[in-house]
Amino acid sequence: MRVLLATGGPGQTEIGIRQLMLLAEATPVKPTVLTVIKNADEQAEADQVLAHAAQLLKPVFKEVNYKTRVGQPWEEIVQEAESGQYDLLMMGQRQSRPLLTRIRGLVTQKVVAHTMLPTLIAKREARPLHRVLICDSGAQSPSLLQLLRARLPALLAGVTDVTVLHVMSQISAAPSVRGEDLQATVEELIQLQTPEGAILRQDMAYLESMNLTTHAKVRHGLVVDEIADEARADEYDLVVIGAHRDEGLPRFLLDDLAHELVLDVERAILVVR
Repeated sequence: MRVLLATGGPGQTEIGIRQLMLLAEATPVKPTVLTVIKNADEQAEADQVLAHAAQLLKPVFKEVNYKTRVGQPWEEIVQEAESGQYDLLMMGQRQSRPLLTRIRGLVTQKVVAHTMLPTLIAKREARPLHRVLICDSGAQSPSLLQLLRARLPALLAGVTDVTVLHVMSQISAAPSVRGEDLQATVEELIQLQTPEGAILRQDMAYLESMNLTTHAKVRHGLVVDEIADEARADEYDLVVIGAHRDEGLPRFLLDDLAHELVLDVERAILVVR
């Protein structure tokens, strides 16, 4: 798997690199490390960041490609990611002041909003990606699970436990969703053969062939709040969300949900388009 790790300095570098090394324990990884400087006269700082990354990565990887780009960080990261050489973009995210962050936005949020490459954002402590929460929403979408397996099959190599979550929300519900369905359980959605129940049933059947421990969950309420609460409620190693086009959910709403979740979810988060 060809991975682009974008890094910007102390703290962020360590988080991303630790997650990259754990990922390499489960599947072969060909890493490229990128740092971005705003002006060419900051090259010495870039060299220092990359030298630090090389020191951490040398014991694990025989070969690593290192790159420096000059310009606006999120724009340069997106341009490098879109070059066609990579399967996955990884970034580390430090804890930030919530108010200032929500006003200005994080580089990670801006990157996620503009790249089509699957993006994994490592947070807090790096973990092996064994327990995964897949937030499959949007009744008319392709299954997020199928999209994940198609685009990043290697990422699932070390996964042992998968929970598929669907949030029933009036705001994001398709026009055909009945009011009573918004309070239904997993079993009721499947039994009533609702579009949401069909997605859950399809995902669970799809997972049966992977020899994993599987769970299906439904939560009711605001999408961002419910996903963040579920991520906190259990010891998940990775939260997977989609930001792909959906006839049942306007693009601006999908982008806004991804933007908020990148900030609010406290676990490592993977955004797949």
